[in-house]
Amino acid sequence: MAGRLEGKVALITGITSGIGQAAARLFATEGALIAGCGMRPEGLKETVRLVTEAGGTIAGAAPVDLGEPAAVTAWVNGVVERFGRIDVLYNNAGSHAMGPFGAAPEEDWRVTMRNDLDPTYLTTRAVWPTMCAQGGGVIINTASIIASRATAAPMSAHGAAKGAVAALTRHLAVEGGPHGIRVNTLSPGLTRTGQTEGLLSDPDNPLVLNQIRLSPLGRVGTPEDVANLALFLASDESSYITGANVVIDGGQTLSMGMFFESAMTGGGR
Repeated sequence: MAGRLEGKVALITGITSGIGQAAARLFATEGALIAGCGMRPEGLKETVRLVTEAGGTIAGAAPVDLGEPAAVTAWVNGVVERFGRIDVLYNNAGSHAMGPFGAAPEEDWRVTMRNDLDPTYLTTRAVWPTMCAQGGGVIINTASIIASRATAAPMSAHGAAKGAVAALTRHLAVEGGPHGIRVNTLSPGLTRTGQTEGLLSDPDNPLVLNQIRLSPLGRVGTPEDVANLALFLASDESSYITGANVVIDGGQTLSMGMFFESAMTGGGR
């Protein structure tokens, strides 16, 4: 099925690598006009190349600090001025600090809220009036399975921020419905991106081994896995879905300490 986003304007944050980059390329192949931002100009050039080679149209900006209200407003206003509307907002960007709750400095908490929660709030707030005025739109927020579970890795700030994102989604779905705005959350498990590559490149790391063994599918996620879900939530195929939190973790959160040994070479598929 092609053209699932034909002619729609899609804003995607964090397009300079990983999931955002995969989503920009995928959305473009389905006919969307892409407006994206990130922090790395060199990564943006690569995304522009991928989208253009796929036959898509993209307006990219980098660096854009999504924790800075004025920068977010300027970016969104520029997109509206160029394209005239915003049909899809994919709040993909985020980053966080890690450390034991009792030992991590207070600054780590504030930095994580600024980079994991504030970009979703600020970008959605900037897009909201346009979507209301045009009679609707789709917003996809990114939470995490860490919002509802803990692991051996100390990520309390990250979990709190992503829990807030999931909660915000439900409230926005209720407020946005009468305006024709659908709002959903996707919650990835461990996914191979630039932020996790250093961890995942060590096959003997016990944390990595445990995450893989917790998955019935025997592997971690890819950016394309998550981008495909985002495409579904952005498309009219999900037109009766709002306020949902869709988990995409290869079944990592299904078991209670069970380990699955993959029978497939290479860790599953």
